[in-house]
Amino acid sequence: IITGVIDGPLPNGFPKAIELYALDGIADLSTYGIGSANNGGGTDGQQFTLSGSVAAGVYITIASEAVEFANYFGEAPTYISGVANINGDDAIELFFGGSVADTFGDISVDGTSEAWEYMDGWAYRNHGLLPGASLFQLDEWTFSGVNAVDGCVDNASCKSSFPFKSFIGVSTPQPTPSPTNSPTQLPNESSIVCECSPSPNPSKALTNEPSMAPTSASPSETPTRPPAPEL
Repeated sequence: IITGVIDGPLPNGFPKAIELYALDGIADLSTYGIGSANNGGGTDGQQFTLSGSVAAGVYITIASEAVEFANYFGEAPTYISGVANINGDDAIELFFGGSVADTFGDISVDGTSEAWEYMDGWAYRNHGLLPGASLFQLDEWTFSGVNAVDGCVDNASCKSSFPFKSFIGVSTPQPTPSPTNSPTQLPNESSIVCECSPSPNPSKALTNEPSMAPTSASPSETPTRPPAPEL
């Protein structure tokens, strides 16, 4: 899934980058690709194809160049591609098997003055939220605001720090605790009236405590997320 985009404050607007997150392990990343829809011109299709493999919970970064990305974030990007040469008004598409699996922004609208604009700033997916049927939902994202990173020299010291590699996926539900079986409270023996013959063995109780069948806890439910993609 797409977790973040940034239009940076360094010369030439660097770093310009897209962050992805792998929900599951992916043996063949070449089934995924990225496209940028510039200035509201609609989809340009898949412009960059990923490669290699990735484990679950790993972040993938795609930058337009390496030097300023490393200066700003302190590490190299996963990939370098012109697809990340984005301005704060451009939408992003993630493709899986040739079909759109996730989107940031509106590919048919220039983001300038739109609520999702990130010029000289960033946008980041809120924790635990996955793409729905309409893919891009404004309220599933946090925005720095326009010009929020102006004057910053690196992410660590920036007054509006990009939440770099911080997305938390869907949490695993805790097992449902087993119900506690309390022993049945018997009435006070003084209230028991037995209209029966005396027991030949007075040491045996006249009342039998009902047997308690063990109760199995219901298996915890696994949260449902949209089919495919794993990224």
